[in-house]
Parts: sequence; C-alpha cells; structure tokens
Amino acid sequence: MEKSRKKTNRLDRSRKLNGFLAVAGLVTAASLGICTIVAVWGFPAPIQAQIDIQPDKNAKSGTLHAGEIQEVAAGDFWVVMNQLPTMEEGSRDCNIEYENPSTNYYSARVSLYSKEDGKLLGNTRRVDPGNYVETIPLRKQQPPGEYPVTVVLELFEEKTPVGNLSIDITLRVLGEKQ
Repeated sequence: MEKSRKKTNRLDRSRKLNGFLAVAGLVTAASLGICTIVAVWGFPAPIQAQIDIQPDKNAKSGTLHAGEIQEVAAGDFWVVMNQLPTMEEGSRDCNIEYENPSTNYYSARVSLYSKEDGKLLGNTRRVDPGNYVETIPLRKQQPPGEYPVTVVLELFEEKTPVGNLSIDITLRVLGEKQ
C-alpha cells in the first residue's frame, strides 16, 4: 500500500511538472513569436507613433549657434538647421545640426526622406523648444555622392500633432579622396 501511494505521488508530481513545462514552453514560444514579429515588421503604427513623440535622448539643452534671437508669433515656427549636411563615407551620422529655438512654441520631430524613392533615411524623436540635435543616425550607410533629401518637420504642442512643414536639402557623403 505504501509503495502504491509513493508511486501515485510520484505520478502526480510528474504530471504537474509536465504540465508546467508545457505551459512554460508555450509562453516562451509565444514570446519569441511576438519578438520576431516586432523585430521584422516593427511596432504597430499607433504604438510606434507614441514611441516617436517621446523626447529625443540625443537632444541637448541650449543652442548650437549663438546669434540673433528671433521672436516667433503663435502659429509660426522658426527653423535653424544645416541645409548642406556633410558626412564621411562609412558613417551613419548625418550632421543635421537641427536646433529648436527657445522662442518656438512647438516641439518638432525631424525626418529625412530620399527624394529619389521616398524612403525614410533617418529621424529624431521629439525635440522640444530650447533643445538641439547635432546628428541624426541614418538607417544605413550611403555611398559617396550628393543626395536630394526632403526634411519633414512634424510639429507638436505637447504630444498633440499641430502640423508639419518640409524643406528640400542636399546630403553630401564624402569619399576617401574628397
């Protein structure tokens, strides 16, 4: 009788352990599946939009270019930016030198798009008034040459979109001998 009870207890523990391992395996497989989907296709648009309007971690408080201070009327936006960013071959850091002057009312997110195919080259998150970003990391390296680029500035009042504007610039990538 004692052997039978021990055997039953052992079987019960074995079943519980097998059940636990099965559930743990399913949870792990589901987690890996979700991580793979996010890695390949990114977050769903509403989630990505919420991530993108967080303050940019590379934004620094202050000004890049000491100079004239311009009063900005409500509804207007003053853009201070390098219109001919130049970078070295092999680098992914585009020296956009974007500054959102403290006199602006709106925060901005800066995105660079190729005029040739419309693809996103790189972007910032939200840059608040009184902050600047020296470089924007591009998604991939560009070969030497000059590239027509559209800069899209999406404007926000706190986290609410209020408009956008675009500026055409030229991105210059220097080769070794330039």
